[in-house]
Amino acid sequence: MTTASSSTRYIRRLHLRIRSLAALGILTTALLAGLVTALPFYHAARSSIEHISQLGANAQAEALHHQLKRYQDITRQLTGRTEIRRRLAAYARGEVSRDALSAFTTPRLADAMAQAPDMAGLIRQGPDGELISRIGKVPDDVTPSHTPQDGYPCRLYLLAQGDVLVQSCSSIVSPEGERLGRDIVFFQAEPLLALLADTQRFGEDARMRLRTASGQQELTLGPQGRVVERVDSPQRREETLHVTLNAPLGEQDWQLLVTIPSQRFRNEALQLLLWPALAILLLALTGSWIVSRALQPLLARVDRQAHELESSQQKLRLAASVFRSAHEAIAITSPSHTIIDANPAFASHLGYSAQALIGRPMKALLAWNTDSLARLKHGLQQLEQNGSWQGEVRYRCANGDTLVALQTVSAVRNGNGETLRYIHIFNDVTEQRAAEEMVRHQALHDELTGLPNRAQLEHHLDRAIRQSSLTNRLLAVFFMDLDHFKAVNDTLGHQAGDTLLQAVSARLLANLRAEDMLARLGGDEFVIVVDSLHAADNATRVAANVVEALTTPFTINGTPVTIGVSVGIALYPNDGNTSETLLQAADAAMYRAKAAGRNTWCLYSPPALPKT
Repeated sequence: MTTASSSTRYIRRLHLRIRSLAALGILTTALLAGLVTALPFYHAARSSIEHISQLGANAQAEALHHQLKRYQDITRQLTGRTEIRRRLAAYARGEVSRDALSAFTTPRLADAMAQAPDMAGLIRQGPDGELISRIGKVPDDVTPSHTPQDGYPCRLYLLAQGDVLVQSCSSIVSPEGERLGRDIVFFQAEPLLALLADTQRFGEDARMRLRTASGQQELTLGPQGRVVERVDSPQRREETLHVTLNAPLGEQDWQLLVTIPSQRFRNEALQLLLWPALAILLLALTGSWIVSRALQPLLARVDRQAHELESSQQKLRLAASVFRSAHEAIAITSPSHTIIDANPAFASHLGYSAQALIGRPMKALLAWNTDSLARLKHGLQQLEQNGSWQGEVRYRCANGDTLVALQTVSAVRNGNGETLRYIHIFNDVTEQRAAEEMVRHQALHDELTGLPNRAQLEHHLDRAIRQSSLTNRLLAVFFMDLDHFKAVNDTLGHQAGDTLLQAVSARLLANLRAEDMLARLGGDEFVIVVDSLHAADNATRVAANVVEALTTPFTINGTPVTIGVSVGIALYPNDGNTSETLLQAADAAMYRAKAAGRNTWCLYSPPALPKT
């Protein structure tokens, strides 16, 4: 029993020794295999990790660049306000005092600041750097004589109370290219600090610093979250225990510096080595082969993901660049037509900031009327059926003006045909439509008085006749010819005669209802159309008021002028049922008024039949 126990113990010791030797052999093999494979893999893994971290730094720099670019765009929008720039140009020519310019400019710039939440303060300078306006939170060491460069935000300021401001500048230039002044705008740096505080992709022990173009200033967060500004040499040596990634902001000279402890790169690389090392320990002679086979797909996947990420970022940057720099106004909306993003051209055309447009429904920007509602309903139907629509849309700008746009809307759909986004692109055709409207107006109105001409009169009279036939109300046509007008032309000249005709038009309009029509046929002949009359007496009262109004003396170029008027009245349906017959009847009645001594009115009466 004792011998058996001893043999058992020996066998156990032998098994333990064999297992120990085997384990030692495996460990030795693993060590040799690890020495052969681990070192190059470690360097490759670390390079891949650093490359991915650099891509993350580039993405973070792109986000900071977009924020600084937005500050620059807001600054440029301030300088583009037409009325303020016009006043500044008048000041540059000496037509407006600086106090008057400041009184006009300051409240409008303050209103603009209220629409840009990130804007903390601004300084507006005149042509020679003199102070015009100083609004909001402005650093004490900025003086009106300070003339920083235009364009991309150029400086950071740390205020006594711990606030950080970002400075952006833009010159104010007249349409002729003359420099009228400069805006120095200061923005709150909280959005930048939030991006600098977001170290999730780099680890909690990473630290990000935003270095200005001059290389003299950096913006970062201290260990306790306190905002810190440092002045240092751009060529200073970084700590040897840290790795610093450098990412430029767009094409500017600003840089994002990401400092990461080098130990973390080593730890992550060693973690990638851990399971191949365990496989080598467990599989011994086959460990090297297993490690090699296992690492190949891992490294290939890391490289592939890095390339895909970099390619995706390049495509996104390219698309964003085209979207932001396009001259066409472009907006992206949800399937419910709520604005998700808008490019600067879209915001500029409507007078809003791009940020103010985000989240607003497109229909809130439209100028509504009956025609636009019908067009919108038709457009939505076409968009739903065909996935695209083009037509004319009227927008209400921020300043109240109406913008006429030729708009194209296209749907972006997924593989299942579901609409994900709508792309709205429009071109401003306001001036073109205004020119067309002017041509139409000139075709239907008298050039001298702006009153409707004969063509529009006949069109209106035909419509009024149809309406009166439905309501069974009287319609009156007044044909007027000025008395003694030729004498005014002969004595005071044709210019005075034209001025008198304009004054007559204004006085007649003042004595008529808004729904009545006054037209000029030419020379000194005018026609009034009054509908919805209950009796002929209503027409005679209108005629009496006209005679009284025009016999009251006028003052033309300082000279009192007295004229008269002869008025002929024709009634529908008594005196005619077409525009032509009514005008002829009113004309005949007017000649009877002249024959009766002028400065009076006459109702039309048909000529007496000859006696047989």
